[in-house]
Amino acid sequence: MDADLRESMLRYYDERAPEYEEAYVRGTGTASIPDPGVFRAEASLLTGIVERVARGRVVDLACGTAYWLPHYAPRCSSVTLFDQSPRMLDEARAKTVALGIADRCSLIRGDFFDHEFERGACDSALVGFFASHLTDEQEPRLFDSLRHMLDTSGRFLILDSAWSAERARFNARTERQERRLNDGTRFEIHKRYCDRQDIAGWAERFGATLCVEHFGTAFFAVSGTFTGNGSSPTAGGAQATAGDADCSAEVT
Repeated sequence: MDADLRESMLRYYDERAPEYEEAYVRGTGTASIPDPGVFRAEASLLTGIVERVARGRVVDLACGTAYWLPHYAPRCSSVTLFDQSPRMLDEARAKTVALGIADRCSLIRGDFFDHEFERGACDSALVGFFASHLTDEQEPRLFDSLRHMLDTSGRFLILDSAWSAERARFNARTERQERRLNDGTRFEIHKRYCDRQDIAGWAERFGATLCVEHFGTAFFAVSGTFTGNGSSPTAGGAQATAGDADCSAEVT
């Protein structure tokens, strides 16, 4: 990814902070699938998965406005909210105060590729809509960092954009994609949609045991542990639901 495109993407997400959650609650603000009901319905489904998986000491990578925080905070002893955008973190900070959990939350502004995460410092890691903005060359850094920061029994959950037949009607699999704010300001971002084969590739390339919790028209959710760390991705009550892959048949 060239430097100008990365800078455009970082500015886009910073300036989008006040309207970022519209993608989940109104189904707007993205460049694909014109039916907003698809995004709303699948975002609602993802909240239940987040509630099941994230617990203990949680790090929320590329947390944005901390949209998922209300859904996992009740089961967490501490929360680290990490993002590069000051405006996103302002929104996240306000949410911690509104929820009355600011004393359990740490907010860190940083560049993921430069930041040194503490080894074994979390029980759960949530990666929401970050992986699809990485290039093939950047992707190993994400999984190396997850392995580094998770405790030996730790578990991660990746939420992101699915490559589906409906998506293919409007987008390329990997593209330099235009995004607009509500005021019409335009930006370009790097976007890459993932399918089940990509997920299976993560298991093989990065030594992870994965469970496809959901794979839909717009979004997917994959939970996982790293091979040999002593924990199953179905621990803690995670089960396959209707339409999902059977989590008893894990991707390894």
